Amino acid sequence: MATTDNSNKTQLIADIYNMYARELMAYLMSYTHNEMAAEDMLHDLFVKVIGLDVVNKETAKSLLFVTARRMMIDDARHKAFVRQYEKDALAEMNRYDQYSVERRLDAERISRLESARMARMPQKSAQVYELCFHEERSAREIAELMQMNQRTVEGHIYRCRKEMREYLRKVM
Repeated sequence: MATTDNSNKTQLIADIYNMYARELMAYLMSYTHNEMAAEDMLHDLFVKVIGLDVVNKETAKSLLFVTARRMMIDDARHKAFVRQYEKDALAEMNRYDQYSVERRLDAERISRLESARMARMPQKSAQVYELCFHEERSAREIAELMQMNQRTVEGHIYRCRKEMREYLRKVM
């Protein structure tokens, strides 16, 4: 019996489709102005209708057109939401880019100041500072590389760091 009901419902939907598909397509085209988009909406409309138990030939036309209208409203709301989201995302990216540029300029300024201060350091101290803070080498690695005592390298690192901090605090 359930199979008979399903086949009757399938035949009913097919009959309704044949009766109203052309009118619905024109209605959806008036909204989308795109044949493929209208066809997609038409098929989505009938997929929704297939799931309804209240479909009959007498009320099908109004049900289809009301459902089509709601689909168009939902689509318009979705498009408006997407436009607003894209607008907000673009504004956020512009704000981030501006912040990013400012940070990059600050970093470049600090780098120039740091380079100027390193030029006035004793050669070994500047070399230790470069290896430690720019190349991220450990005190042990620097000691091996420069053939120095590790404690001496640690002293250079401590003094250079302290000197650089004081200098940057003054100039900034």
